[in-house]
Amino acid sequence: MTNHAALRTIARQPRVFLTLLLVLCVPIPPALAQEPSAREEPSAQEEPSAQEEPSAQEEPSAQQEPSAQQEPSAGEGQATEAQLATINDSIGQIETWLQQARSQRSSEEAALSELNQRIDAISENIADNQQNIARLDAELGSLNQQQDTLLADTEAQREIVARALRASYISGGSSQLQLLLTQQDPSTAQRMLVYFNAFNEDRLQQIRRFQQTLSALAQTRDEIDQAQLTLAATNAALATQREELESNQQARTRLIASLNADMATRRNELEQLLADRAHLQELIDEINRIIVDIPSPEDAMPFADARGQLPWPVTGDVLARFGERFGGSLQRQGIIIGADAGNTVRAVHNGRVVFADWLRGSGNLIVIDHGNSFISLYAHVQDFTKSTGDWVNRGEALALSGADAGNGSPGLYFEIRQSSRTLDPQDWLTPGD
Repeated sequence: MTNHAALRTIARQPRVFLTLLLVLCVPIPPALAQEPSAREEPSAQEEPSAQEEPSAQEEPSAQQEPSAQQEPSAGEGQATEAQLATINDSIGQIETWLQQARSQRSSEEAALSELNQRIDAISENIADNQQNIARLDAELGSLNQQQDTLLADTEAQREIVARALRASYISGGSSQLQLLLTQQDPSTAQRMLVYFNAFNEDRLQQIRRFQQTLSALAQTRDEIDQAQLTLAATNAALATQREELESNQQARTRLIASLNADMATRRNELEQLLADRAHLQELIDEINRIIVDIPSPEDAMPFADARGQLPWPVTGDVLARFGERFGGSLQRQGIIIGADAGNTVRAVHNGRVVFADWLRGSGNLIVIDHGNSFISLYAHVQDFTKSTGDWVNRGEALALSGADAGNGSPGLYFEIRQSSRTLDPQDWLTPGD
């Protein structure tokens, strides 16, 4: 691979540019570090701004091909190594999350299985109680029939006794005396009297037995009624408990389905990161194979020594400062410099353009590697004048300021980073410029 082709490889890898953003522009999304049960996708507020797709006027200008004498810089290799480290860290976080999610899913599935068993047991109890209620209903019906029969017999016996009593009353209570006087044989008369009394006593005993049976039937019916009420109340309580368990069952089923969906999404992310890691490793190997150290001009000041002496990338007032909170709990990683759209954006120090393209959340973005892990970022610009791989000098034009710097106002979003650590740009820019 020629040096020229190596630079084109770096410039044309969208996955490399995307992962470069993780290192250069945005911290790792908080969602990767959240617990599985409370995970939320990052909202649009977590990005530097909600950029629309660039219009035809915002397309980068014709890219300049690097000369054949240019070689990949050590900074490019360091940036790619940093990307690889970031991807490895993201892979580790996703694998940890997946392990926790699998453990949580196992716990939820075990709890769901227990709920299913409890629901089945309650359903069986309800079915048994329904059968008992039906049996008691049948017994109660039979008792009611017996009661009706006994009541009819009792009424008949009462009527017979009542007639006998009325006849005795009408005759003035002399029936027994007449029975004795009309008989010539005293033994016969005595026997007839015994028969008469036995007949009446038998009727009275039968009535008393009917009454006792009716009393027992009434007591049994009351017991059956109470048993039915108890079973009905038990069934109502069991039905309520079953509804609660079924509601819990549905909630756990939804949670397991959500976990499965989240795990599928994370597995896809993991597969993508693994593919990105493999690609980056190939790119690192290629860069390490062809990389050469290109000395900076002898009079060039190291970036670390330029603290407080860098020129401003565009003339204007600071509209948003480093570290300010926005979008809730997010902290700004750079500054927003207010400027009319179309003002010239210039490099703050010597270096090499390692990225010049549109990127979601940052619009048109330029990243310059200044060596020793220092980089500067210029976001939401338009009309690039430099391309990936170009060398730039301090104060050299890079692009024009855009109509929206990420806060709805025209200007430039600007960052300075050392490795993956963000620095306050105002500590590095010349005061008062």
